Amino acid sequence: MIKQLKLFTPIFICLLFLDIYVKINLPIMPYRYVTKSLVIVSLLLFVGYNCFIKNNYKDHLLFYGLIIFYIGDFLTVDHINNITFIVSIILFLSGKILYTLKFTHKEDFNIMRLFPFMLLCFLYVAFLYELIFHNLKIYFIPVTIYFFISLLMILFAFIRKGVVSNVSYYTVMSGVLLFILFETVLVIKTFYHDILYQDFLIMFCYALGQYLIVIGIMIEEKNLDVKNNIIA
Repeated sequence: MIKQLKLFTPIFICLLFLDIYVKINLPIMPYRYVTKSLVIVSLLLFVGYNCFIKNNYKDHLLFYGLIIFYIGDFLTVDHINNITFIVSIILFLSGKILYTLKFTHKEDFNIMRLFPFMLLCFLYVAFLYELIFHNLKIYFIPVTIYFFISLLMILFAFIRKGVVSNVSYYTVMSGVLLFILFETVLVIKTFYHDILYQDFLIMFCYALGQYLIVIGIMIEEKNLDVKNNIIA
């Protein structure tokens, strides 16, 4: 796996910055469809090669989740209208659900440890709603459901701590947090106001977030220090 990562990582980073350059400097048709596809397809090939060789069912969830994210992301390359926006939300929700299933485990955890984290998540959502609520209109229900699934995903990523190795845990959490940053910028751009470097932030945080989640899951190992199946 380490040898594969050393080969794959520079290729992925080059493809990501190529896509960013094309987005900022070149016409969407046909260049962006090509470069954006290359970024996610490279991840799909990496995950597909590893998970199908190992024949690990839960790794298949990651692969199928990436496919769904790719389709949803592809729909928003050119423009966003009511139909493509709703379809892309549904697809992103489906991909997040598969990721969340991948984050689940059978170990017990201390519910009290979740309260500060859940409070922080609530404040985050409340802040976003304060900014965008009056502009949601027909999108209120789908965006609310999207936020709910996002919180579930980050919650299940959070409770992996102590169950998997620290490297896997912090890699996945970094990816999830970048994913949340991507969504924050996208939501503010769509329903509130343009912000500085928004196109760069959206593309960089989304792609790097996906990369870190994928790598964190692929290197996942059970934490040998877990005792009595309880997370301290």
